[in-house]
Amino acid sequence: MKVLALALVAWTLSCALAACADQERQRVCFSAQETREKIREHKLSEPFRVLKSTASQMQAEAIGVKLCRWKEELVYEISLLRRDGHILHVFVNAADGHTIGSRNVP
Repeated sequence: MKVLALALVAWTLSCALAACADQERQRVCFSAQETREKIREHKLSEPFRVLKSTASQMQAEAIGVKLCRWKEELVYEISLLRRDGHILHVFVNAADGHTIGSRNVP
């Protein structure tokens, strides 16, 4: 019975990790030159302005920002340093500046 329970837990974790890996493959980030082109082409929000605004809202220190295509949408992935020393990644819609989601990095 314990072996079955452990196998079930291992299977669940592997499925969760596979789902996370699948989401990572869906996100493609652009180089600095490509980012400048996309900003002009799609009339996106300025990344520095979005970075500073998000850092202020999250009460964290801004580390960096990059433009990515994620699920057919252009998003800024913003890296922030929280006061407790953890890094937080916040995903912001590059067109309208609304927060889409976030994830912590331990």
